[in-house]
Amino acid sequence: MNISNELLEKYHLNTCTAEERSMVEEWLFNTDVDDLDTTMLTRDKNSLKHEMWQEIETTLPKAVKPLPKRSHVYFMWKGAIAASVFIALAVTVIYFLFSNRSTTQTEFLELNNPSALHVKHIDATGYNVSLGPNTIAKINNNDGMIDLTGSILISPKKDINLIFEGTDKKVTLLKGQTYIILKNKTGVKSIIVISERNLMDLPPVMQKQLSTQFDI
Repeated sequence: MNISNELLEKYHLNTCTAEERSMVEEWLFNTDVDDLDTTMLTRDKNSLKHEMWQEIETTLPKAVKPLPKRSHVYFMWKGAIAASVFIALAVTVIYFLFSNRSTTQTEFLELNNPSALHVKHIDATGYNVSLGPNTIAKINNNDGMIDLTGSILISPKKDINLIFEGTDKKVTLLKGQTYIILKNKTGVKSIIVISERNLMDLPPVMQKQLSTQFDI
């Protein structure tokens, strides 16, 4: 393969044909080729190759500096942090779902004690309730509507307003106090709402019955 000085010049000026460029590059990569076909060139082939490689290297992309190697401890901590974030998000989602579910379930509370002898104790969201024997109660926590047949002992965890179903009777129960509510018949006159501390204001027979029933 004969590479002339003129051909190298054309290669440098990027004016050679694709075939000529291929010949020059083959000459560059091949160490077992003929010398340049020129008597005017005094430098040897190796010097020319070195010079041409220097020129070509200026157009090549710079080598990417390798990133420092991470230790096993780094990857361990990285994995632990990722797992912690995932667990925190999962707990938040579960808490949100269960909170909404709990809220939905307690909007309308149905209480029933079919026992003729024993009191049933219930710890609800907004209050603690003890249902007397043969007592049925329904409480709507949104509008405060209560439908009651029987007797309950109720301790609100916050101030609440109750409206008795089928009547215009409204009562306010204060946080920290305990109230006795009785309703065995229809109509407003059959409803009794009294604070536990005022139990002595009731007739003696009713006092004894409620004291025994709710153990007060």
